Amino acid sequence: MEVEILRQKGHRFLWVDGYLWMWDLPVERKAQKEVADKAHGEVLVAGYGLGLVQQYLTENPKVKSVLSLEISNNVIEAVKEEYGRLYGEVEIGDFYKFNSGREFDYVIGDVWEDLVAESLPEYQKFKAKAQTLLKPNGKILAWGQDFFEYMLNGGGR
Repeated sequence: MEVEILRQKGHRFLWVDGYLWMWDLPVERKAQKEVADKAHGEVLVAGYGLGLVQQYLTENPKVKSVLSLEISNNVIEAVKEEYGRLYGEVEIGDFYKFNSGREFDYVIGDVWEDLVAESLPEYQKFKAKAQTLLKPNGKILAWGQDFFEYMLNGGGR
């Protein structure tokens, strides 16, 4: 997996295999902070990205622990090189194969490329796996969740 973090006009852009995966523009930072502010207790994050949500989670006093699963060691190495640190605990591994026996209060994900109807199967796969990792009354938070749930409930037909 080829990973690059490029800087432009004071912002960082994460490229994975030639695809722009994430950026740290103000609108993205705001969205990630809003997700992190909803969480509490033990949190599992599928994917590390640039570590924005992880940073905000570790700053949230209601959050006890943050574990991120990142499939690519190259992403982690690039982020460590760029920022000089990581937030929370990080394990290299596939979210869909994760089976530690731990349960979480929140599972957060953003593992699909685009917010389009064609990404719905990937969201459904993520949601099904996330549900197996939740404590009773645990919650799933995901990028585009409102859109995907709308689609699952017959929206757009």
